[in-house]
Amino acid sequence: MGGNGFAETCSIARHTPETAFGVFKAYDVRATYPKPLNERLAWQIGYGAAEYLLAQAAEAGFDDPMMRCIAVGHDMRKSSPSLSDALMQGMQDFGANVLDVGLVDTPFVYFAINHLGCAGGVQVTASHNPAEYNGFKVSKLQAKPVGQDTGLSDIQRMAAMVEREKTDGRGGRREKRDLWAPYREHLLRLLDPRLLDGSRTLR
Repeated sequence: MGGNGFAETCSIARHTPETAFGVFKAYDVRATYPKPLNERLAWQIGYGAAEYLLAQAAEAGFDDPMMRCIAVGHDMRKSSPSLSDALMQGMQDFGANVLDVGLVDTPFVYFAINHLGCAGGVQVTASHNPAEYNGFKVSKLQAKPVGQDTGLSDIQRMAAMVEREKTDGRGGRREKRDLWAPYREHLLRLLDPRLLDGSRTLR
């Protein structure tokens, strides 16, 4: 999914002039909040991410209903709930169904994608960066990471081509999912059984 880089830059600048165009990094989306990263841009990225993830699932030959679903989680930053809400609304307006797994760590979203059999997922987080930062980590089928060379540039292009004010929503659904019980079971299976029965302790 190629494209003219100059034209894409001009398109994003036209649709979202407040962006510094540096929010798309090599492996994720990351910037300070609320400028340049804000809810307006989050909606566009959600729309673009949904378009990309659902297309990837379809191209891979998956046509079951869960392949129209995207798992979304967020970290504890103050800006995360509003950015997450805008991101999910963008996905819904494209026509994707969103499974909101709530306040979680990034590996939780990877687990959710595979446990639920989704087309992909997004974690709202800026990882180790200071509190004024935020961003999005995108994963596709089987929780494979999406970077510039593996789809993020496509999402960037797709996001640049859409404006919320000129878009009719396609009515995707949003549903909250509590996956803590299966996630705990998953993590416990990774531990040495001797730690669980007390025959071995950590120093």
